[in-house]
Amino acid sequence: MCNIPLQVKALRILSRPEYLRLVRITPRFAAKFLASDYIARGLTIEQQAACFLHHYRRLPDVLSPELLCGVLFDDVIVDEIDADEHCFTVKLGLSRPWDNEGEMSLNFEVDGQLVFILSFTIVPGWVVQSELDEVVLISRLQGVKGRFAEIQLATRTLHDIAPPAVLVAALCGLADAYGIRGMAGISAPMKPEFYFDEVEAGHIQQAYDKFLAELGGIRAPSGFYLAPIPLPEKPMSLIKKGHKTRTREKRAFKRDVAARMFRWLREPTQRI
Repeated sequence: MCNIPLQVKALRILSRPEYLRLVRITPRFAAKFLASDYIARGLTIEQQAACFLHHYRRLPDVLSPELLCGVLFDDVIVDEIDADEHCFTVKLGLSRPWDNEGEMSLNFEVDGQLVFILSFTIVPGWVVQSELDEVVLISRLQGVKGRFAEIQLATRTLHDIAPPAVLVAALCGLADAYGIRGMAGISAPMKPEFYFDEVEAGHIQQAYDKFLAELGGIRAPSGFYLAPIPLPEKPMSLIKKGHKTRTREKRAFKRDVAARMFRWLREPTQRI
């Protein structure tokens, strides 16, 4: 009863035909932000609602009705890279079935096999203690079990850039299309349903905190890692001799991924 005003706000935003179709299929969707540990552990119901409302208010600002419908009901190809007789694909779609860990997902596939998932939500900056009006919040970074060989293949083939870094580059392109200038990420203890088993905690710490710190993220008092977009880069003068050419190639590749995502969102003729 206390949350009825928030539910009314959600229903107003979800009154678009594309959203209504989703609500009819999955009625709980309209109230999912009321669940415990939605997106990140420790958020209040008001913060969770603010994230949900902001995200679905913003999506149609760039996505056409047709494309919005596409990503809500399917995983849509946004980029394909053919190299060494292999196909590496990035797809965008509604997070499923782990929909409490982020509203949208960028999925990385190798030869049609899903190997890595990055889930995110467009949220107000104040929720993560950012000075920016809004940021893209990464709340899930996870490889698929049994796909380690495919992840290694992709990393080796794509200039030693691992799938999560490719997906972050694509996310930067999406943020650019929306005019978003900041990124945030959860720390390991904020992961929904996170259990502090010693071995598991170490893996999650590596996947979240270390990775986000390597991207240039600074951990805020809120527990979230914050970084600007474009992501900071070490000056070339500080790169060791013998590594500069490789560094330039890696940076150019990631910029190309981001640029293709931007064009895919902004220029319909670029869509695969």
